[in-house]
Amino acid sequence: MSVYGKRLLVLGGTIASLDLVKCSKEMGIYTIVVSADGAIDSVREVANECVTVSTTDFDELKHLVNEKEIDGVFCGPSEFNIRNLLVLCEEMDLPCYTTVSVWNRCANKGVFKQCCREFGLDCPEEYAVSEASSDDELKMLPYPIIVKPTDASSSIGVTACVDWTTVRDACRHARAASPSGTIIVERFIENDGLSFSVRYLLKDGNAYPYFLMDTYILDQENKEGLISHLSVSPSKHIEYYLPNIDAKMRWMLKEMGLTNGTAFIQALPYDGKLYFREMGYRLSGGMMFKLTEPLVGINDMKMMIAYALGEDRYTEQEMANIDLHYSGYGLQLMIPLRAGTITAVEGLEEIKTMPVVTDFIQYYQVGNTVTDKVIGTLGQHFGRFTIICDDLETAKSILHQIQETLRVFDENGQQMNCYPFDTDRI
Repeated sequence: MSVYGKRLLVLGGTIASLDLVKCSKEMGIYTIVVSADGAIDSVREVANECVTVSTTDFDELKHLVNEKEIDGVFCGPSEFNIRNLLVLCEEMDLPCYTTVSVWNRCANKGVFKQCCREFGLDCPEEYAVSEASSDDELKMLPYPIIVKPTDASSSIGVTACVDWTTVRDACRHARAASPSGTIIVERFIENDGLSFSVRYLLKDGNAYPYFLMDTYILDQENKEGLISHLSVSPSKHIEYYLPNIDAKMRWMLKEMGLTNGTAFIQALPYDGKLYFREMGYRLSGGMMFKLTEPLVGINDMKMMIAYALGEDRYTEQEMANIDLHYSGYGLQLMIPLRAGTITAVEGLEEIKTMPVVTDFIQYYQVGNTVTDKVIGTLGQHFGRFTIICDDLETAKSILHQIQETLRVFDENGQQMNCYPFDTDRI
């Protein structure tokens, strides 16, 4: 069977859909992009068709599915559109990698952590407090703590509290960002701002690890920039994870009802253990296939597109034979900005010519404004560089070159990319 010539409806016309449409075109798929505000120019240039329709207008979407003889529906990493995708696929009996009930289970951080505990996996300690808690209850907490929505993504609604005076505001902020209006208050693990993640391919209920990486957050010291700054693969925790955790995680994912597709699980390394905090049953915003394809031969984007059209891309044997101890390193450097309006970008074209810089995703263009509202969320990032190299010394050198070369200026001529990553942290 082949997906060549099939017709795919893509929900969302933002930059998050660009690589999805590009990969679909490479596979010979006819793409129709729908979005409420119209697709951005770069998406419009690649897609076969673009239609201005809200991704929540199910009546119109169903009409399009029938009118355009759609074979499948998919979207990028947007959790908002994934929820719409699941509903549309279910109502139109179209192929889908999961169901609404399984998705909701995975998207809820509280449910995920409870599953982890049931399977013997460590999680950060939680505290039963809220904006309604008394002063005495709040004062008794072991600070620092972190307050976050149970079911939001992109670091939206997340606040670290170093004392009791900010907890109530943090709870209100997190609750406002939660689709279900629920929050989690847990221990803030201080580990130099390092997190661990592992990615699994899933086929017929069996899970296969294919990528492990470490991510350094922007600002662990002041606890204000709890967003990704640099990701590095392979993870330094691979030799602990595979013999001690992998079998439990595979078992847990199967029991949670995950059958096909891709999932990533995040944890915090601390004192010789991994403390699991959340997962995503979807593609990630970092477009990890740009690392996994050259390093392990797996393009999870194309795999998920194939699932959306009712086809498989990899056999179980191919998944089982993935070599996690590959040579070389893959990195993604994020460029956080301070608030302001971008008036000029310098050095970007020079960076793109560097041999080990294999890709760049740009989220903001000249004329766009980075608002105070997105500071502390992934919306703070100007862009994301992908780097593939042989060793860490080369990686550190290229990170220095990128950060010395790139200049993003605001309306006052001040540099907005003023948060350089310290390569000594690696």
